[in-house]
Amino acid sequence: MFSRTTLKLLWLVPTVSTLLLHFAVAPAKGERSPAACADTLGQMTPLLGAPLEGELEVLSWNIQKASNDGWAQDLASFSEGVHLAFLQEAAIEAAIPDAIASDLYSVFAQGYTTTSRETGVMTLSTGLPTADCQFTAVEPWLGTPKATAVSEYPIAGREDRLLAINLHSVNFDLGMASFNEQLEALSAVLARHDGPAIVAGDLNTWSGSRQQAVDAFMQEHGLGSVAFEPDLRTRAFGRALDHIYVRGMEPTLAQVIPVTSSDHNPLRVRLAIQ
Repeated sequence: MFSRTTLKLLWLVPTVSTLLLHFAVAPAKGERSPAACADTLGQMTPLLGAPLEGELEVLSWNIQKASNDGWAQDLASFSEGVHLAFLQEAAIEAAIPDAIASDLYSVFAQGYTTTSRETGVMTLSTGLPTADCQFTAVEPWLGTPKATAVSEYPIAGREDRLLAINLHSVNFDLGMASFNEQLEALSAVLARHDGPAIVAGDLNTWSGSRQQAVDAFMQEHGLGSVAFEPDLRTRAFGRALDHIYVRGMEPTLAQVIPVTSSDHNPLRVRLAIQ
């Protein structure tokens, strides 16, 4: 395993696999089309880090730009032992990986950015991804970007790989067009990938039509929702905003952790790869 200093450099500098993929496609700001992203899946040989295996500990949390007191202590506490962490509204300036005791690799997709702060979605993992790419959708009202990070990980003893999609959905939209377009951008990736898959994040499902659209999309691609009991997920208009959908994996533990360090409660699940 690498030293912490080396891993910090890996966080700040693109991984070898990312560099190869980006040189091949050369998109603006690391973004590529859904079809080009799908073409990268399964192509790279695993290079570094242990492959995923057995039951995976997974965390998903909108960390609210790491701007509230106690976020680092909370993250350190309930991220212990995680194999994959899906963070939304992750601020680069907060040095989020430093708050976690384990050394994890990082994939970051840029979202809302100002002159003093760069935020987006960040996926942390115990193993180095064999592919990663990002998509951006634009909030129709605000004109600000919402990021999606797609990454792929080797699985011990198997030819197929785990697909991980970290999604922060469009929020302010009078209709459903932008919301549906953001989902549809993932179709090519999910259709191309044959192995297990996770889609996790703040999906902003604050209306019945939004929830129905997400459920229909996930069902179309063979993903089912992870249920939480008690269901303490953050809600708007009575509807849960944060979700984890899986394919080829069985939830064996699912919990929601109440916090005051963000306006979203984190989700922690244990998933057995089938």
